[in-house]
Amino acid sequence: MFTILKGSKSGDYEEVRERPYTKLLANGSLLLQHVKEDREGFYLCQANNGIGTGIGKVIQLKVNSSPYFAGQSKMVTVKKGDTAIMQCEVKGDKPINVVWLRGGKHELNPSTNYRVSIKQDATPEGISAEVQISNVDSSDSGAYFCQASNLYGRDQQLVQLQVQEPPQPPSSLEAATVSSRVVNLKWQPRGGDAAEVSKYIVEYREIDRQWQYIEISDPPAYSTIIENLKPATNYVFRIIAEGPAGRSSPSQELFIKTDPQRPAGPPLNLGARPISSTEILITWMPPSYELRHGEIQGYNIGYRSMHATTNSYNFTSISGDGEDGTGELLLGNLAKYTRYTIVAQAFNQVGPGPLSEPVTAQTMEDVPSKPPEDIRCMAQSSTSIQVSWQPPQAHHTNGLLQGYKVFYECATEDAISSGEMETRKTTSLTIHLSNLRKFSNYSIQVLAYTRMGDGVISPPSFCHTDEDAPEAPADIKIAISSPSSLYVSWLPPRDPNGIITKYNLYMRAVNGREELNNDKRNLQAHQHHFEAKQLQSHTEYQFWVSASTRVGEGKSSRVVSQLTSNRVPAKIVSFGGLTIRPWKSSASLNCMAVGQPRREWFKGDTLLRPGTQHNIQLLDSGEIIVTMLQTSDTGNYTCQVDNGIGTDRLTHNLLVQVPPGPPVLYVTSATSSSILLHWKIGSTGNAPITAFSLHYRRVHGNLEEMQLSRHASSHDLKGLFCGSTYQVYLVAHNKIGSSSASTTLNVKTQGQPPGIPPDSVLIAPNSTSVVLRLNGWPDNGCPIMYFVLQYRSVSTGLDDEWHLVSNALKPQRRFTLSGLLPSTMYRLKMEAHNVAGSTNAEYKFWTLTKDGDPPPPELVQRGHRSQIFYNNIQLLIPIIITITATIICIAFTVVCYKYRQRGRQRKDTMESQQTTDAQRDRYYATIHKVALQAGDKIPETSEDISPYATFQLSEASTLAQPHHSGPANTLLHSFMYHERAMTEGCASPPPAAVLRLHNQSPYYNINSSKGRRRHSRKTEPESEESDSDQDQLTSSRTESSNQLDAKMKHSKDLDVAAGGPGDHGYNPNHYMRSIPGLIYHGTQSSTSSDLSPMSEQKSLPRRGRSSQTHHIYMPRGTMRSLLTPLHLPDGSAPGGGPLFHQVPIEGGTPDRIELSEAECDIDTIKKLKLGMRSSLWSRPNQSNSTVTGPTGISNSSNNNNTASGNNNNGTGSSNNNNNGNSGIVGSIMGGTGGGNATGHPSDYSIAV
Repeated sequence: MFTILKGSKSGDYEEVRERPYTKLLANGSLLLQHVKEDREGFYLCQANNGIGTGIGKVIQLKVNSSPYFAGQSKMVTVKKGDTAIMQCEVKGDKPINVVWLRGGKHELNPSTNYRVSIKQDATPEGISAEVQISNVDSSDSGAYFCQASNLYGRDQQLVQLQVQEPPQPPSSLEAATVSSRVVNLKWQPRGGDAAEVSKYIVEYREIDRQWQYIEISDPPAYSTIIENLKPATNYVFRIIAEGPAGRSSPSQELFIKTDPQRPAGPPLNLGARPISSTEILITWMPPSYELRHGEIQGYNIGYRSMHATTNSYNFTSISGDGEDGTGELLLGNLAKYTRYTIVAQAFNQVGPGPLSEPVTAQTMEDVPSKPPEDIRCMAQSSTSIQVSWQPPQAHHTNGLLQGYKVFYECATEDAISSGEMETRKTTSLTIHLSNLRKFSNYSIQVLAYTRMGDGVISPPSFCHTDEDAPEAPADIKIAISSPSSLYVSWLPPRDPNGIITKYNLYMRAVNGREELNNDKRNLQAHQHHFEAKQLQSHTEYQFWVSASTRVGEGKSSRVVSQLTSNRVPAKIVSFGGLTIRPWKSSASLNCMAVGQPRREWFKGDTLLRPGTQHNIQLLDSGEIIVTMLQTSDTGNYTCQVDNGIGTDRLTHNLLVQVPPGPPVLYVTSATSSSILLHWKIGSTGNAPITAFSLHYRRVHGNLEEMQLSRHASSHDLKGLFCGSTYQVYLVAHNKIGSSSASTTLNVKTQGQPPGIPPDSVLIAPNSTSVVLRLNGWPDNGCPIMYFVLQYRSVSTGLDDEWHLVSNALKPQRRFTLSGLLPSTMYRLKMEAHNVAGSTNAEYKFWTLTKDGDPPPPELVQRGHRSQIFYNNIQLLIPIIITITATIICIAFTVVCYKYRQRGRQRKDTMESQQTTDAQRDRYYATIHKVALQAGDKIPETSEDISPYATFQLSEASTLAQPHHSGPANTLLHSFMYHERAMTEGCASPPPAAVLRLHNQSPYYNINSSKGRRRHSRKTEPESEESDSDQDQLTSSRTESSNQLDAKMKHSKDLDVAAGGPGDHGYNPNHYMRSIPGLIYHGTQSSTSSDLSPMSEQKSLPRRGRSSQTHHIYMPRGTMRSLLTPLHLPDGSAPGGGPLFHQVPIEGGTPDRIELSEAECDIDTIKKLKLGMRSSLWSRPNQSNSTVTGPTGISNSSNNNNTASGNNNNGTGSSNNNNNGNSGIVGSIMGGTGGGNATGHPSDYSIAV
């Protein structure tokens, strides 16, 4: 057997058996069908026939393979946004070319798609191809083909790329139920993503905290319960769906606030400290935030005395909030110097929380509020008293007693007037008072005191010292009453030390040093004199006196002695000195004397006579009685006796006691609850002050009275209301009566009504509530008692109803007003009240949005604009006042203007009428109407009446020819229009030039002393002219007047006669026809003419043209050269009169001349149609002026100015019934430029 080995396969053979695509033929051939690379190798064919050794042959099979893939297709799944990697393993003979196609058509090429990258790696069996697509999305999903080819064929593999997207976030997230610690959430899946979601993730957190989450896995559910939440806490919830491609974005956030619970913790850092003897300040901090379980709405503060028999607390509720900061409560009206136990608890909208641990505090010490009790006193001797008492009750001591003070003083009148109250201190309950006055009444008062001061003093207790032997009589006198008797008198002891029971009178006779005898007499207590009789003559007797009480005999007086004598001089045995009597009582002044003397009484230096004083009686006994004592009766009363042997004088000092004068009261200082008063004593009224009465009352309150000690000179009036005005006055008292009241003082305690805080200090808005920081409200020195709180919404301007929150809101640190709407403007009205008064304040604020942000500016602006302004009375009242004042001012202005216009018109009318009447006497012109004939035409339009219609006297004129040769004399006159209204008859004064002409002419005899020409005023159209127009107007008027004046003055050729040059006869009719009149309109305005309105003019029948024509020859040159000299005859009219005469008018008077319609119509036409915008006279240029034809048309032009249209038109017409001739004279003032003037001559009769 031969074996051929090749490579590693030389000896490793397996037997080939039949199987699909492998067949062993009968002839020993091997048939391999569908040969692939796995069939490639060495095949050994062995032959063995049993005889001998077999034979074999090795055949190597080599397969040439086209490209092929292990599988026809495969799936690649990738998440959206990741990089998709697609690979294919190609086997086959190399070289193999691999191409990636999308959809079998489009080749993937990195040069055309930046997200595509391709690489290929050779393998032992072929090629490994790979394509990567970065950041895939759903559009990249689809079929991709890996196409391989070589020399033997091609093949491709389908790679299906699926891009997976995360599911969409769930929708409709809401809370099914909400409790304090549990929230049940539910939601809905989005679209058809339910099958792609493998689980849901619920995320939740507190505001500004970290997210927490729970996962809800298979089977997928659409609700879940979140537990172990915190009460009254704002949470944010959201849901995330998770699928094979990842997680969705979070759903819309759901904001939930869990329900509150009662606070789980007490207030923190509870503390208490005394502020005064009746106040304890309690402070605390809010509970821990996590234990509040809601919005803290306030606190309950409980307190009780440690000596109380019950264990229950007295709670006081304080509204507030849970903001960080110290809460405060001032407990007042507590017992003094008492220890209290204090607890606190917070409460929210659900209820109160647990109590805090108790703390204790003791009010401060104060003075005892009650005096010692059971005060007793007992005289120990005539100079000592034993006083005892019991301490105040324990609840009135208000502290630790430091001791007692005993005040005592002698209550007798003379002691009161001079003595001061004495004080003794002791810590025991008894005291021995010594060195007292004998047999005197003492007033004793006791008080207890602590470290804080003296307590209340007890009412006076009176004790009397025992009797003792009296002192010696105060004085003793002796006098001779007769040759055998002596008169002894004495005064009682100043200190009787008891009740005088008798007087002991001692008498003895002496001779030198030898005592002859002695005697003792007991006299009654009321007897103060004794007369010893039957004494030896010329013997010396000595006397002395002592007084006795129940205790015994007292000291003796001094010894007095006297010799008996036959001579009895006058001597007073009474005693003078001080006599004190109350007012309105009587005083008896004795003047007992011996020797039967003559008595005289003096008051001061004035001798008292019977009947001279109405209240003084002089008795025969020598005594005087003063009745109805007044202060004026106080003084020295002297008794003088004289009997020729001796004289004596005695003075009584009478002192009348009256009520005291008013004290002088003044204020030293004032606090919010007290006023410190001082005073000075005025007149005591000659009697000691026994007490003071302090009267005070609050304004409009009840009068209160307080009794003060007579020793007091100041008092601190306490317990007053803060910021209140008090009326205080003081009254002094003595035994006589009470003084008048002192000046009433109006004293105000410190403090003002509450102030007004700014809104930034007071208001802190939230979304649905507003926090009011009431502790920031200024009280201005007086504690705020309560607030009145109201609010309303003003965002819409429709809600006008105020909502009362409280009308007695207690002062507190903060107050929360809840139940408001987000993003809404509110108006807040608050009243703060204290004892001094109240203050009103209004605020506006916006609540925050639901998210806790300030409202947007556009909402705020729209809210301000939406407010109805007339709801604001503070804005409405000024507007109404302003509008009313404006209307009144306008009405008043209109009335005043109309009144002034009427007054001005009346004044102008009167002045014009007066001027016209006066001027008619000086100058007038009349045109009498003639009968109208058929065909006659009255000019009506501006074209019919030329503004410069002039006339020239014809040769047939009755004017005299000039005396010298030359051109015919021409007299030119114009109508001059001014702006003043025409007065009655349309008459106007002549211009100054005409008056000057008339006055200078020797033939002018019209009186001009009756009136003065008024200058015209410009109207508005004239005022609009330029300065040049005004200058032209003035110069034209002046120049024309001067020219006219010159011609009238220098003309010597004009002959005025009835029949001709030689006729000097006077014919009025002929004179009127032969003298051309100067029809003149003066300085009256054409603005108001009622004499000939346009309607009347147009209603007149038209005239025909007259056959007679008057021409005015106007040579070239200036206006001054146009007017040739007017020569007037030097002679006079017949009869030696002047040339110009006033012509009598038939049917009228010379004082009131009938004016023609032409004169009035000219002015009216000018008023209605034309404006005074041109000068009164036109200045002709150096151009030709022609007068043509029978129509009398005159043309003038100016090279510099051109006037368009027709200016100032006028027409005049008059009928004269006395003759048939008529004539027209017209002169219209045009503009400074050119103008056309057309005149229609007629026969007129003109008189000047």
